[in-house]
Amino acid sequence: MGADDLGQDGLPAMDVAERDSNEAKGRKMFMFIMVAPVALGLGLGSAIYNFGDTSAYDKKISLVVAYDLQFAYLAAFVFCRLVSFLNMYPMIAKSRVMRGKSGNLRANMYLYREYGSGKIVTLDDGEETGRYNRANRSLHHFTENMGGFLVGMVLAGFCFPFPVFVMTCTFAIGRIMHQIGYSNKGYGGHGAGFGIATLSTAGVEGLILLTALMF
Repeated sequence: MGADDLGQDGLPAMDVAERDSNEAKGRKMFMFIMVAPVALGLGLGSAIYNFGDTSAYDKKISLVVAYDLQFAYLAAFVFCRLVSFLNMYPMIAKSRVMRGKSGNLRANMYLYREYGSGKIVTLDDGEETGRYNRANRSLHHFTENMGGFLVGMVLAGFCFPFPVFVMTCTFAIGRIMHQIGYSNKGYGGHGAGFGIATLSTAGVEGLILLTALMF
C-alpha cells in the first residue's frame, strides 16, 4: 500500500499483518536507538579523554572521586537514558497507525477523533499553516529532548569544559537545522539536524558515563 492509501478515518489503511510487521520493526529500531548511542557516546568520550588534555581531565575527575560524586554522574546518565526511552517508546505504537513513508502525517504527536463522524483530526498541513505547525513541532521535540543534554552539559562540562562547549555548539546548530529543515522542507528535512544534535547528545552522555566509571 502506498503512503496516500488512506482509510475512511484519514489514516493509512493497514491490515493487521502490516501493523504487526511495522510494530516488529519499530521494536527493533527502539532497541537499537536505546543501545547504539550509548556505545557511540562512550567511544567518542574515550577518544576525547585519550587524545585530548588527559592530565587536565584527570585532575577534574579526581575531584569527582574525592567528593564521592561518581553516583551523581551515574544518576545523570540514567536520567539521560530515561529521557531517550520516554521519547522513543511511543514510536512503537506510532508504527501501528502510520508508515515510515507517511510524510508530514508523522509530525502529529496526538491524533484526535471528531465526535460523531469517526474521522481523525490531524495538524493542518497547508502550505503556510504546515510550515508553522512543523516549526512548533520541532520546538516541542527540542523541549522533549533537552533535559538529558542540559544535565550532561553541566556535569560533563566540569571535567571536559572545552569538548562540552564544542558539543553544545554542534547541538545548537543541529537543533536550528532541525527546525528550519522541518518547517521549510517537511518530513525528512529535519534529518541532518536531528543526526547532528543526537551525536552531540551521545557525546555528552558518553563523557558522563566515562567519568562515572573512572573510580
